[in-house]
Amino acid sequence: MLKPPNTAVSFSRRKFLTSTILKPSVLVLLLVCLVIGGVIGYAVHPSPPPAPTAPTPVTLLPSVIPIGVVLTVTGDFSSYGVRAEATAKIAESQINNYTATLGLPVTFKFYYEDYETEPDVALQKVQSLYAQGIQVIIGGMTSGAMKTIDSYVDTNHILVIDGTSTAARESIAPPGDYEYRVVPAAEAEGAALTAAMINKGFMNVAMVSSEDTYSLSIHDAFKAAYTAAGGNIVADITYSYPGTTDFTVVLNTLEQAVAPYIAANKPVAIFANMWEDVAVMLNQANSRNSPLLGLTWFGPDTYSGDTVISKDAGPIASKVSLISVQLASPVTDRSQMLNSTLMAQMGQAPDVYALATYDAAWIAALAILQVGTYNATAIKAALPTVCSFFWGATGNPAINSSGDRVTMDMDFWAVVQGQWLEVGSYSAVSKQVTWTVQV
Repeated sequence: MLKPPNTAVSFSRRKFLTSTILKPSVLVLLLVCLVIGGVIGYAVHPSPPPAPTAPTPVTLLPSVIPIGVVLTVTGDFSSYGVRAEATAKIAESQINNYTATLGLPVTFKFYYEDYETEPDVALQKVQSLYAQGIQVIIGGMTSGAMKTIDSYVDTNHILVIDGTSTAARESIAPPGDYEYRVVPAAEAEGAALTAAMINKGFMNVAMVSSEDTYSLSIHDAFKAAYTAAGGNIVADITYSYPGTTDFTVVLNTLEQAVAPYIAANKPVAIFANMWEDVAVMLNQANSRNSPLLGLTWFGPDTYSGDTVISKDAGPIASKVSLISVQLASPVTDRSQMLNSTLMAQMGQAPDVYALATYDAAWIAALAILQVGTYNATAIKAALPTVCSFFWGATGNPAINSSGDRVTMDMDFWAVVQGQWLEVGSYSAVSKQVTWTVQV
């Protein structure tokens, strides 16, 4: 697979050169004028007229190419957004160094917007960017935010390439619309969670889910995979999100559901399909000395590596071996570069969403250079080809006909001694789980 610079050379230089040549209609007119001028000149002066000078190269691209960046640096998902913003800025700098190296007379300018982990604010930010003439946006947006902006971006032909949303495609946007995702949909995560629980012998699970687009999508994906594998869901409850701060009712329901299994000494686990608020529920469970703290807890990718959870509820999360699934990025030169850079800049390693946001930035830039015009519809048409050849921080993000990444392996992270630690992996090919640390 080609890495970004090599890929872009094959795309952008060829397309850029073709875009600098005058349109066919203009060439025809120029030739006609030259012929007429030649005849007139010959009639007046027997000697042929001087050869015309070459036309000044032109491009259909603006000299400054704008790309919007919508992510969350405040709110419930802020720790992820801060890292994604850092990688997007690195990508912006590298892309401009690349175009300068090729001698292209264009500069990419990224416009950063914080949507505060609020879907309605995400729509406002997208509307503001579009009002500034921006047709291409990369994002670190949740599935709820992607769902909220979908109608607007489709109506106005705004191309969005996101590196965070993984809800089932049908729950956020129609297949093949103007929203693309360089991460796979929820079904991949449901399969990985099911494999992990069954591998550990948990054929019974009590599930609690927050009532938001993403969590409900994970709920459906997991429930389908787990029950198909013979698993028994002993409780399936939801709670209002955001806004719930008192988990008394949730804890009561979960305790009642698992009590018979604990009494019969049958393995049962908790699937806390939540966000950072899992830290609040853990602390409230600890305050009432809940029997739930004697069970193993699993979670979705919304909180693996989340510093708020490890800071606010680290010891309690360690007690329940809080295991969270996470999309896995292969080790590439790009991911290693980003890892060392972010560790030096902010003392944190980039999570997979930060890496995917970096890739989204490169994919957007390469697609724009490929078509040679700043038109979202034309750029959209180039995305499948660009993604199929691109090799970035997350490997190859080839996308399917729906506009989502085909698949990715998964890692498992757990809170161990108060800190997040990688403890296992799941192969999307073999469907097998390998534990590197027993929790």
